[in-house]
Amino acid sequence: MTKPASKSPLEMIRDRRPHADAMTRDFTDGPGSDRDDSGRKAYVSPLAWLFGILASLAAIAGAVFIVLAVPPALDCRSQAAQGFFVGQTYGGCVASGLSARWNLLEQRVKMALRGSGR
Repeated sequence: MTKPASKSPLEMIRDRRPHADAMTRDFTDGPGSDRDDSGRKAYVSPLAWLFGILASLAAIAGAVFIVLAVPPALDCRSQAAQGFFVGQTYGGCVASGLSARWNLLEQRVKMALRGSGR
């Protein structure tokens, strides 16, 4: 017959927790824990996380702007080579194309949200 372990598995895990490597984070340890992290910080600056979020939002907004603005600008450029109607300008053409694409996107988002409850 085998001899039972002196400690339960939970006790063994609990005993190893303060000595975990840097790849695992233990949120139960307070500031007075005996874990040595070799002076490493999660962020270099206290505002680094904010910069990361703002950079992510700027990248998303830039991608949306490119998807919305580039096709009307290219269409108006080809129309400028053929000639505009009386009173129409390149800026007005781009503005109306951008407005049309924005309205189409807004309608699609609304329809997706309306259909999401089914």
